[in-house]
Amino acid sequence: MILGSILIICGVSTIFAEESQTKMLPLIFSTEEGRRKDVPAKTLASFTFTIFIFMWFVLVNLVLCWMIYGLKGFENIFWMVLSQHMLQPVLFLKYLGILLGLAFQALLSLCAITLCVSAYQDSSFGAVIIAAVCWGLPVLIRMFFGGIIWLIVDSMPIFLVMSGIVNDIYEIWYIVLGINICFAIGGLVKGLVSYKTKQFA
Repeated sequence: MILGSILIICGVSTIFAEESQTKMLPLIFSTEEGRRKDVPAKTLASFTFTIFIFMWFVLVNLVLCWMIYGLKGFENIFWMVLSQHMLQPVLFLKYLGILLGLAFQALLSLCAITLCVSAYQDSSFGAVIIAAVCWGLPVLIRMFFGGIIWLIVDSMPIFLVMSGIVNDIYEIWYIVLGINICFAIGGLVKGLVSYKTKQFA
C-alpha cells in the first residue's frame, strides 16, 4: 500500500494545481459548465482513481499470497489471529476487515489531503512535493514526540497502511478511524472552498 500511496500523491496532486500552472483556470470558470461541474468531476475522478488503486493492490496481494503460501489458512476452524501485540486472540474475519478498512480509509484520506494541497498550489511540482511532505511528516513527529500526540499521528495515512500499527491500535481502532475521517473531511472541504474562490479572484 505504500506504493499505492505514492501513486495517489503523483496522480492526484496535479489535478487542481495544473489548471493554475497552465493559466486555464479563468477559461474553465468563464463557462457555466466549468463553474458547475469542474470541481465535482475532478473530485470524483480522484476518488475513483484511489478506489481503483486500493482494489488493484488488494487483488495483487491476494493472488501473490495464494501463489506463494496458498489459502489453507481459511480452513482454520477457529478463525483466530494470534499476535504478541494483542492482549487476546481475535476473530480472523474481524481482524481482516479492520485491516482492509483502515487501509482503504488511509488511501481515501490521503486523496482528500492531496486534493487540498493541489487546490492551494499554483504549480504541479510544488503540489507533488508538499503532498509528499504532508504524507511523510508524521513519521518524524512520531520519532521525536511522545505523549497523547501518538494517537493523532497514528491516525495519519502513512501509518494506517502498516499492519504493525494496526496491531498496536487494534483495541481503539474506531477512535483512530474517527480522527482520520475528521482530518480528511476538514482538509477536503478547505481545499475545495479555496479552489472555488479562485474563480472570483
